[in-house]
Amino acid sequence: MRLLNTQTSETGDFTIQEFTDYEIPLYAILSHTWSEGEVSFQEINKASAKQKSGYEKITQCCLLAKSHGYEYAWIDTCCIDKTSSAELSEAINSMYLWYQNAEVCYTYLADVQSKDDILKSKWLTRGWTLQELIAPSRVVFLNKKWEILGDKADLLDEIFKCTGIPVGILSGEEDLETSSVAQRMSWAAKRQTSRVEDRAYSLMGIFNVNMPLIYGEGETAFIRLQEEIMRISHDNSIFAWSSPDNRGGLLATSPTAFTHCHDIIRSNAFSALGSSFTMSNRGVHLELPFIGMGGKGLGLAILDCKEKSGGDRLIAIYLRDSFLTMRQFKRVQSERIEQLDLKKFIPSQYPMRSICVQAGRPTRARKPNGVRLDSVFPEQICLDDRISRLVKNPAAALSKAAKTGQEDLVWLLLTRSDAGIEMIDQHGRTPLSGAAEDGQEVSVKLLLDRGAIIETKENSGQTPLSQAAANGHVHIVKLLLDRGATIETQNNHGQTPLLRAAENGHNDTVKLLLDRGAIFETHDNFGQTPLSRAAENGYQDIIKLLLGIGATFETQNNSSQTPLSQAAANGHRDIVKLLLDRGATVEAQDKTGQTPLLQAATNGHIHVVKLLLDRSAIVETRDKSGQTPLLQAAANGHVDTVNLLLDRGATVEAQDKTGQAPLLQAATNGHIHIVKLLLDRGGIVDIQDNFGETPLSRAIERGLKDVVNLLLNRGATIETRNTYGQTSLSQAAASGHKDIVKLLLDRSSTVEMQNKYGQTPLSQAAANGHKDVVKLLLDRSAIVETRDQSGQTPLLQAAANGHEDIVKLLLNRSAIIETKDKSGQTPLSRAAENGRENIIKLLLDRGATIDTQDKYGQTPLSYAAEKGFDDIVKLLLDKDFTVETQDKYGQTPLSRVAENVPCQAA
Repeated sequence: MRLLNTQTSETGDFTIQEFTDYEIPLYAILSHTWSEGEVSFQEINKASAKQKSGYEKITQCCLLAKSHGYEYAWIDTCCIDKTSSAELSEAINSMYLWYQNAEVCYTYLADVQSKDDILKSKWLTRGWTLQELIAPSRVVFLNKKWEILGDKADLLDEIFKCTGIPVGILSGEEDLETSSVAQRMSWAAKRQTSRVEDRAYSLMGIFNVNMPLIYGEGETAFIRLQEEIMRISHDNSIFAWSSPDNRGGLLATSPTAFTHCHDIIRSNAFSALGSSFTMSNRGVHLELPFIGMGGKGLGLAILDCKEKSGGDRLIAIYLRDSFLTMRQFKRVQSERIEQLDLKKFIPSQYPMRSICVQAGRPTRARKPNGVRLDSVFPEQICLDDRISRLVKNPAAALSKAAKTGQEDLVWLLLTRSDAGIEMIDQHGRTPLSGAAEDGQEVSVKLLLDRGAIIETKENSGQTPLSQAAANGHVHIVKLLLDRGATIETQNNHGQTPLLRAAENGHNDTVKLLLDRGAIFETHDNFGQTPLSRAAENGYQDIIKLLLGIGATFETQNNSSQTPLSQAAANGHRDIVKLLLDRGATVEAQDKTGQTPLLQAATNGHIHVVKLLLDRSAIVETRDKSGQTPLLQAAANGHVDTVNLLLDRGATVEAQDKTGQAPLLQAATNGHIHIVKLLLDRGGIVDIQDNFGETPLSRAIERGLKDVVNLLLNRGATIETRNTYGQTSLSQAAASGHKDIVKLLLDRSSTVEMQNKYGQTPLSQAAANGHKDVVKLLLDRSAIVETRDQSGQTPLLQAAANGHEDIVKLLLNRSAIIETKDKSGQTPLSRAAENGRENIIKLLLDRGATIDTQDKYGQTPLSYAAEKGFDDIVKLLLDKDFTVETQDKYGQTPLSRVAENVPCQAA
């Protein structure tokens, strides 16, 4: 550390002395805002320096310090050799500590005359002066005449109101760590610096972090600052910013985003569950509660912080689950934050999730002439002293430069002995792997020339050769092979470079690897070969190449699929033809018994289906579940394929092992054109599956009116029953399809038909709350007092299930209010047992007997008390309910009330 001696020499010159960390004497320090005419380290004793306005600052500071008994002072303008990038970086990283260790900080306010103007000074708006306000134990304010205006200790409340910095922090009574990251960021939100990067660098001391200076990186400096903070802190209030600028992903692009965070504190609501987070090249990995809030993966991530004045409401930010996997997220609607009261949710709504949230780097601006600001030419690198700061972490710089193809920078970094050529990132990737993956041939050559290990494997087992082959970088593949890369290396899935190149359709790379002797019959962990992968993905030229050297076309993967099966399933007609021409077995079956024809028909690849049929594929082939190509095509709505299969002799009524037929499947899925086609081709309109379901019953169940109408017009039997005794009308009523119910009634469907449980269409509609269907059935003379096998009437079921409108409708149609089922329960009892307070009020208003008993002697009150329905108990007690009647267990309604709601009983 350099210090300025406050006593000038006999010749009037200033003396600057350098001290080691253990020799530093007591010193005063100056805080001020820079202006034109500051005096540098090199200029301080030059004659010209005395003509500069900054010389007066130095003189006055030394005089003041000397008068207070300090032999030394530190002034940033002249105590740092700014021509040395290394010294400048060290000084900026040490600045907070230097101000903290000073005996007194003289704050010179060049724009202030009196004490009343202190809070209006420009000094309070500058970025660097934040730490100069907080760090020193004593701050003395001076006006433009160098007259003492007061001490920081005398202005704590005023400064707090102006800056938002708590009094305890200003006075030093509280440690900086007691303030959340977001709160500390807010102190700098409205402060400005001359250089964009300095908005970040000026905060390093506030957060006790160090990092290299890279002037020219712009807003990226603030991203790096946050990343450094995350390395030492688990305070996720760092994500509580709000700004429409979300170029940094989860991280803010400037302190301005924290403007409204002055009141945010840590909550420790989830401390027991842990809240650590780490960075990777995918983003920020962290554990926090996530609550889904809308479509397309939108939700809120709940942070472990809150507003001091916000009670227990926690801060939450919007995230979108990019791929609906609950793994990779991105921040959206970043201009908004929410405050959630978790008491309004149940814990299962906001489980802890281990997620990764996308981070980013702000996009750099462009100069008006179109030259990119981040473009660096070799001569600029060599002449620009910023490179010395850039390579403070050469290993990381090398990885980035190699991957992005900055060949000149790669070369320059490799001239150093500490370049970290084998440094790996979180995924085990070296600079060579990254360069090979991204096709940076020159970078790969430079790294190999400097001794990079060619067989290094990343976490997925990929080598540089694997990466280059997978991405089709044929020149890099050749280079790596020429340097001795193992051609048969396998990744964690057992895939070789040849297989990776084949599955991605890189013809030139496949040819090169084959020419170099790659094994073409290699199998990965899924049993796939280069040929089968190429067939699956539709790469015909690669298949021709592999077949030309003798590759087996009947190889099977772990699912017993052949290349022909995979090509057929994915609709690659030309490949199917090619394989058939080479003699591939047209009837090859996989583990589920599916043939190429069946797979092509399932997916509607009509041209493949036609080709296979032309090559004698069996049109009636079945898989292990008994399904045929026609059945699958019909189920999936492929009308042209269905027509073709029928033309080729497919049996229209072929059924699988569960009795499913093409017509049944088409009707179930609403494929009306296929239903019509199958009927036109002789399909049995009333064909049944193993459960007695017909095309009509399936269509009715799903509310497919057009299909229902078509089937009825083609003679479908209305009264057919399934294994549960349900008729078409029963199913329509139970499902609430009013239009279909009307259609069936108009077709003379029997309104009182019962299923095997004795339920009529009316009772099922009432039980399920379908008011319009109930009204329609009643209008068509349905018996209102019909009973099922347990004695339930429509009114009993509607009351039990809480369907108030239906209860009213049935009562208005003369339903017996005191009707009882076989256990003796009335509608009032059923409603009480199920907690239907609205129904109870309605029935009581209609004159229901309040103390009726069932076969077990229980009353509505005893049921409500037993189930703990407090409001209903109170309602019935208020109606002068008889409380002394005993049930068969010897209990009275009052005793049951006392068991469950003792306060009311009392």
